[in-house]
Amino acid sequence: MTESNQKEVRIVIYTRNTAIEQPEGHRLYRDIQVLKEKYERMGYEIQQVYSDVGCHGNAIEGRLSLKQLLTDVSLGLIDVVLVWDLFSLTPKMTNLLTIKQYLDQHDVELCSATEPFDTSTPEGRLHFQWMAALLEHEHLSCKRDISLSSFARLIMTRGERMKGGESNAESCSEFVRTA
Repeated sequence: MTESNQKEVRIVIYTRNTAIEQPEGHRLYRDIQVLKEKYERMGYEIQQVYSDVGCHGNAIEGRLSLKQLLTDVSLGLIDVVLVWDLFSLTPKMTNLLTIKQYLDQHDVELCSATEPFDTSTPEGRLHFQWMAALLEHEHLSCKRDISLSSFARLIMTRGERMKGGESNAESCSEFVRTA
C-alpha cells in the first residue's frame, strides 16, 4: 500500500480552562499551541481542536465542545483524543472512567501529553484506574511536581513491594497505534 492510500490517523485535541481564576482562554491557548507544535513536529496532523473556554464545572453536560467531541467519536470521525493532562478532560473520576469506556467502545485512543499510560494490558488498566482515583486530588501531585501517572505508578510500586513482588510496568512512548 502506498503512503497516500494509508488511512490517516485522525487526531484531535480537547482542552478547557480548569479554574475560574485563570484568564478566560489562557490555558486553552497554551495547551493548544504546545500540543499542536509538538505533535506536528512528530509528523502528525491535528484535525480539530475542541475547547471549552469557560469553566463549566464538573458536568459533561455543560461543556458543549466535549459533547460535540463525543458526538464526533460516535460518528467515527476521530481516532485519537489528545489532552494536556487528564484533569483538563475532567476533574471527576467517574466522568473520566465513563469517557474512557465510551472512547474504547468506539475504538478511539485517549492520550495525555504529560501523563503516559497504556491501557492495553491488565497492569496498564490498573495504572489508569489509580490515575482516575487520584484525579480528584490532582492538586496534591501538582504541588509536588509529579504527574498523576508517576504518582499512580509510585502507589502501585509501593503496594507491590509491600506484597513482596515487583512491578514491571513501563511508560508507553508512542501514543498512536499504527494505521
